[in-house]
Amino acid sequence: MTASSTRDWLNELSNRYADVELVPPASEQVISDAENVLGPLPKDLAELLACSNGLIVRSFRLFSAFDPRHIKKTWESLQRFNIGPASILTDPDLSARFLVFGDIGNGFALFDRSDGTIWYFENDDDEMSQTDLTFREFIETMAENAE
Repeated sequence: MTASSTRDWLNELSNRYADVELVPPASEQVISDAENVLGPLPKDLAELLACSNGLIVRSFRLFSAFDPRHIKKTWESLQRFNIGPASILTDPDLSARFLVFGDIGNGFALFDRSDGTIWYFENDDDEMSQTDLTFREFIETMAENAE
């Protein structure tokens, strides 16, 4: 994905689903700050954040990179859900392997840092499940099915 194709895709998504809420783009510094705390972000995620620092569609939220200039819009951030007391993954091995990137309404979406695959778990389930979806396909599926 390039920035222009990501912007075009986000515009398409907004046209297809009227309730998609985009966030002002993250600056290079904001993305760099997130990577300094979390390690390298998956390329597709970093490109999306540079076009819209997160997005919300009903019960689905793609987490932002925290931006002190937009505290209210970015409080539910990648940093918050991956580091510290609000961290979703409390097991150090899981935290090293996965990056939590979204709230799916009844659970969370994660990137496997080792191979870029997308996983999810639901709050009432003890197991994580792997998808075979690309990042864009996952976001589109969530936009279509979020309640």
